[in-house]
Amino acid sequence: MNKIFIILQREYITRVRKRTFLLLTFLTPILLGALFTLPVILALSTESEKFVLLLDETNKIQDRIDVGKNKTLKFTPSPTKKLAEARALLEDKKYYALVYVPQLNWEKPEGIQLFSAKGIGMETEMDIKNVLSKAIERHKMELAGIKQEDLNKIKANVTINSYTATGEKSSSAGLFVFGMVGAVVIYFAIFIYGSQVMRGVVEEKTSRVVEVIISTVKPFQLMMGKILGVGLVGITQFVLWILLTFAITNFAVPLFMGKDMQAQIQKRTIQDANPQTKEIAEKMTEKPKNNATSFFDTMLNQINLPAFIGVFLFYFVFGYLMYASLFAAAASAVDNESEMQQFVVPITVPLILTISMSSLISRDADGVMAFWLSMFPLTSPIAMMIRYPFGVPAWQLGLSIFLLVVGFVAMVWLAGRIYRVGIMMYGKKVNYRELGKWIFYK
Repeated sequence: MNKIFIILQREYITRVRKRTFLLLTFLTPILLGALFTLPVILALSTESEKFVLLLDETNKIQDRIDVGKNKTLKFTPSPTKKLAEARALLEDKKYYALVYVPQLNWEKPEGIQLFSAKGIGMETEMDIKNVLSKAIERHKMELAGIKQEDLNKIKANVTINSYTATGEKSSSAGLFVFGMVGAVVIYFAIFIYGSQVMRGVVEEKTSRVVEVIISTVKPFQLMMGKILGVGLVGITQFVLWILLTFAITNFAVPLFMGKDMQAQIQKRTIQDANPQTKEIAEKMTEKPKNNATSFFDTMLNQINLPAFIGVFLFYFVFGYLMYASLFAAAASAVDNESEMQQFVVPITVPLILTISMSSLISRDADGVMAFWLSMFPLTSPIAMMIRYPFGVPAWQLGLSIFLLVVGFVAMVWLAGRIYRVGIMMYGKKVNYRELGKWIFYK
């Protein structure tokens, strides 16, 4: 045990002292923040009014134009009724585009044309299309004798407040966020730090340093010391990322941005999100009404946070240790990194499969597929994290934990049997049959 600790200490100190570790640790939160905010800031700073000429031969569109919240579009009636003359006006940089509306069949309005002196951005083109579509809809409503006021009265905006059986406010979006954050962190941690274990094993094997190390420690001790050391480096890096992200979010961002800019960035980020993310973001940013609990408070109130953190840490640690041992075994069987792919791909398939099915698991957290994925040791670290916020029976959680521990012990034993032979094997192309023989070598 003392030798494992010595190897762990060596791996940890060697890696945290590297410049790459320091740069990644301190720059990653800054780069991620810039990745999300910088494009929005640049977009907001470069936004300007876009004057659009409207040549409307129907004389029905102009009076019904409503750009809504998009204040950058300014529709201006064309001073001429001739299309050629209107197009010539685009040479004046004052006008961004020209919309030509010919006589239309209101049942099937086709033939509208859009001209510009240079290429039009996709977002702007969609905005112009939406404005024209709504204007035509208003005219068709008038032809049908339907008033906008009557239509507004017919529309029903149903609000549903979800509660648990005990009467506490609930939110499926909040549960989804909790589960996915835990699953994604475990997913990337296994890939990032598992690959570091692989590279470390291959480097020591190719440089023949391992021959010196093996003369004083057992192969299993070397493997476990390396896995635990890299894992501790990962935990250190994650803790520092959390602290730095908190500091940047709460101190650095307000210092360099005013409240107006932060509000605009938040609004633009929500607008650019996909429908599911947009819905979650809108709920997270909406203000409480009538003393109702905000979305964020609801997320925290509906889940036992200490229990969630405990479950996350357990699956994080044992999931990493199990996969890292397999990565180490695979790396010991090859002489260079290019040969590792034949073994790495089968190892990572369960991880990739589970994360790709995350939406299906959250959609039916009590379903048969979600249950078995959360029981199988190679998929349970991710599947159980997605399921847990939605409520998992105690016996299922206990069974999953038991199977993961058993799977961990089995995988470490299996990896150790392969590692002890492979770490001293050079110049031989290894296949799966050969690995099977190594397991039973005495």
